[in-house]
Amino acid sequence: MKYIFLFLIMSFTNLGHAQNLQLADNYADQGEYEKAYAIYAKAYATNNRNFNILFRMVGFQQQLENYQRADSLLDTGEKTAYNKLLFPIEKGYNASLQGKDSLASNYYQIAIQQIDSIPKYGYNIAQSFERRSLLKEAIESYERTMKVDPSMDYNFQTARLYGEQGELELMFEKYIDLMENNEQIVPRIQAVFSQYVTDDAATESNQALRKALLLRLRKEPKLLYNQILSWLFVQQKDFNAAFIQEKAIYNRTKENIFGLLDLAATANEENDDLAAQNILQYIIETSQVERIRYLAQVLQLKIETANTQVTDYTVIKTKYESMLEQYGKAEESFLLQLDYANFMAFKSGDYQQGIDLLTALEQQKLASFQKAEVKMLLADILVLQEQFNRALILYSQIQNDLPDSEIAQESQFKVARTSYFQGDFKWSLTQLKVLRGATSKLIANDAMQLSLTISDHSLYDTTFVALKAFAKAELKQYQNKNQEALSLYEALLQEHKGDDIEDEALLQQAKLFELDGKWQKAQENYRSIIDNFGDGILADDALYRLGMLLEEELQQQEEAQKIYEKIIYNHADSIFFIDARRRYRRLRGDFETSEI
Repeated sequence: MKYIFLFLIMSFTNLGHAQNLQLADNYADQGEYEKAYAIYAKAYATNNRNFNILFRMVGFQQQLENYQRADSLLDTGEKTAYNKLLFPIEKGYNASLQGKDSLASNYYQIAIQQIDSIPKYGYNIAQSFERRSLLKEAIESYERTMKVDPSMDYNFQTARLYGEQGELELMFEKYIDLMENNEQIVPRIQAVFSQYVTDDAATESNQALRKALLLRLRKEPKLLYNQILSWLFVQQKDFNAAFIQEKAIYNRTKENIFGLLDLAATANEENDDLAAQNILQYIIETSQVERIRYLAQVLQLKIETANTQVTDYTVIKTKYESMLEQYGKAEESFLLQLDYANFMAFKSGDYQQGIDLLTALEQQKLASFQKAEVKMLLADILVLQEQFNRALILYSQIQNDLPDSEIAQESQFKVARTSYFQGDFKWSLTQLKVLRGATSKLIANDAMQLSLTISDHSLYDTTFVALKAFAKAELKQYQNKNQEALSLYEALLQEHKGDDIEDEALLQQAKLFELDGKWQKAQENYRSIIDNFGDGILADDALYRLGMLLEEELQQQEEAQKIYEKIIYNHADSIFFIDARRRYRRLRGDFETSEI
């Protein structure tokens, strides 16, 4: 019973000390260092071996600029200390606060030299330097520890500190060494690289990594270097350069052609269709695996379909029929059949054949997500036919069948968009609010954009007259009835001139003008948005699209450069900022060739 009583007393005493120190820390946070010091001094008097308390007391005196008092505390503490390792660091730091840099440097070297005799404490010494933001000395401590005892590995720590110092070349060299020794940590280090590498090839960090890898590759052709270079070029969206690296990897191993297929898909997602087509053609000509060639052919035909003109639809249809004859109409050719149905409904305008293809595909033995994709496309075709209620039922079934999945979120967005087409704006907004936190960034962005369109243009128009006209035009655009959409946008611009929705109508109309090759009309619309709605949310969109139009279609490179410059200087928060800067620098002649 006596021991229990003593234990309880000790527990309450320790609890009281902890609460007092917390109070002292609160005082310190408020800048009341004298009060904080007094409480810590009482705690230290009961335990003068607790150097964490002592160092806090020293810190309070330094805040009060009582450097002599801090020196005295450190001298007294060092006399009673069994382990004196960290005292030179604290003394050196106190000297540096007094401007005595030479003395501070001497103390730091004393601390580091201790590692020679007791390397097991090298980590503690380095950490103490880190806490004081003495990164040079921390690196030296880690490096010295590893030299004295090679069994200790602090390369991760030194690489990180080189990065914090801005010594990018040294940081990358260290990390590449680490990957060479253990390729299993490559994904971990790529995650670190992502903090430095951007999609702008001209940045110092991108150039430093590229230089480090190329120098090593020239000395010794290791696959690791090709892999990291490919990753770097993908971050920069330079898919042709990444293709060179992936091709080199495949030619040496004859194993990783999936890397090429993934690269083609990424290039397609980033709208670099030319690079994607080149990669896919190489896969088709090179791979001996039929399934790989099939996947490459399907993606290649999908890209061709997306970029084809009406006059070539017969050729595209023949290609689909030919591939289906080659690969059959079983579940193995699911992607091909889905793409063909999409083409027939959305491009060729043969809704019924698209539905027939999907109905036949449904009879196959499909996985749950494949069934959902079939339902999704069927619902999309029903929207084309303005059979909105039937489409909404199918979209809702997908959400019930695969709750919380990305495809369920996509179907919920399409419920909102269908309601928008119907003119049920309130219900559409209700659906869209849920999707702002969607796991897919694309879905979240689409939801946000549609939500802004509805909310911004229904604030003062409770009858939704202009918004209904705009939604009707967008429906025609979705249905690929471009001439009807153009006419509706023109009528809206005439009847609702000066309304908030005018800039959106001008933008959508300009996109259709571009599809028709009416470059001058498109340019006029973009310039109208820039001149009359320069402070609106679509100004950067209009500038970017105008820049691309001038650069790619009208071959007015100097004018395009001026437009991109406006985005760089006036719209730094734009989603087009990075690409506009890249295009600007390329037109100015900043970029070196991507040939390796």
